[in-house]
Amino acid sequence: MAGKKRWRALLAAAVLLCLCGCGRFTGESGETDGEQYIIYYTNLEGTRLEERSYTPQSDSFDGIMTELLEQFQTPMDIEVDSAMPDGVEINQCTMGIDEIQVDFNGAYLGISNVQEVLLQAGLVKTLVQLPGVMRVRFTVDGQPLTDDDGYEVPAMDKNTFIDSRGEGINSYHYVTLNLYFANQAGDMVSRETRNVFYSSNLITEELIVEQIIRGPANDNLQPVADPSVTINSVDISRGICEIDLGSSFNQVPTGCTADPEICLYAFVNAICDACDVEGVRFAIDGESNVRFRDQVNLDQVFVRNADVIEAEGRETEPLTEIYLNPEGEETETAAPAAENQPEQVQPEQVQPETAREEETTGTTTADQSGLPGVDPALLRGSSL
Repeated sequence: MAGKKRWRALLAAAVLLCLCGCGRFTGESGETDGEQYIIYYTNLEGTRLEERSYTPQSDSFDGIMTELLEQFQTPMDIEVDSAMPDGVEINQCTMGIDEIQVDFNGAYLGISNVQEVLLQAGLVKTLVQLPGVMRVRFTVDGQPLTDDDGYEVPAMDKNTFIDSRGEGINSYHYVTLNLYFANQAGDMVSRETRNVFYSSNLITEELIVEQIIRGPANDNLQPVADPSVTINSVDISRGICEIDLGSSFNQVPTGCTADPEICLYAFVNAICDACDVEGVRFAIDGESNVRFRDQVNLDQVFVRNADVIEAEGRETEPLTEIYLNPEGEETETAAPAAENQPEQVQPEQVQPETAREEETTGTTTADQSGLPGVDPALLRGSSL
C-alpha cells in the first residue's frame, strides 16, 4: 500500500476551487457535446483551477486521452500552470470498464495537500469528459492510496470537488449519509448509503435534500421527487427542519408509483437520521397549506417513522459514493467492502422514541467516494 496520505487533512484543506463558468460541460454519460474538451489547469498562484478549451487532433479514444494528458501536463497558455507538481510523473493510465486508473511515480507522496487537491480535481474533471469514463482511480507505483486509517482512497468523479453556490470552498467535509427512496412496491422506503465529499458552504440538511431529489443509484429503488425540483430554502427552527421546495415537488416523478406519504418519509427519515432535528416540515413555494399530490396534508411536523423502512436484506447493493460540483452534477460509483469503508461521519441524532430501531432496518448502499481497486480482469485496451 502507498504511504498513508493525509487524506483527512486534505478534506479540511482551505482551498478555493473556483471553477470558471465558461466552456462546454459534459453530459451525464461523460461524453462531450462536440470535439472540444476542457483542460483544467491552476492559476499562477496555485490556489484554484482554471479552464482552457482544447480540440484534439485524434479521433480515437487512445489518441484523445494521450492528447488530453499531454495538454494537462504542458499548458500552452502562459497565464496558467499545470496542476502537476514538479517531479510528479504519470507512470501509466489504464482504461477499465468505466474508469481510468492513473498511476503516479513516488514523488506524488511528497506533494502538499493543496497540490494534491488541485491535481486530483483537475485530472479527474479533464479525463471524465472522455466517452464512457465515469471515474478516475489513483495509485502510486502500482499501489492504491490510503488514508490515515489505512482505508483505500476511492475512485473519484467530476463531482468529487464542489464549490457550492459559487462562493468558494471554505473547507471539505466527507460524510456518510443514509438516504431513503421508495422500494419497488412503493409501500416502504429502502435505505441507500452514500459517502459524500462536499463543501462546508452547504448544510447537511440541504445536502440530503439535494441527494434525494437527484434520485437513487440503485435501479431497484424508485425516485420520490422529480430531478427538476428546485430547493427554495432549507432552514432549522426550534429543532425542526423546514424545507421549501418548488411546485414540481407536487408532481409525481417519472417511474414513481410510491404512495405520496412514503415519498415524504424518504426525506424525513434521512434528515432525522443524520441531523440534530426532531422533525421536518414541508412547504411548496412558501405554502404549507397544501395537500401533497392530493393526498397528504403538508401543514404538520413529520417525525422519523421506522415502520416504513424496508426490512434488512431485501434491496441491498454495493455502496455508492457521490461527488458534487458547482454545476450540481454528480455520478455514482461502487464502493469497497463494508470492512474497508471510512468511518461514518454523522452528527449526533435527536429522534422520537418510536424511531430508535436502527438495527432492524434494511440498507441499500450506493456511494460516490469509495471504490475497490481496478480488477485486472476488467482492465482492457488503453494504456499510456
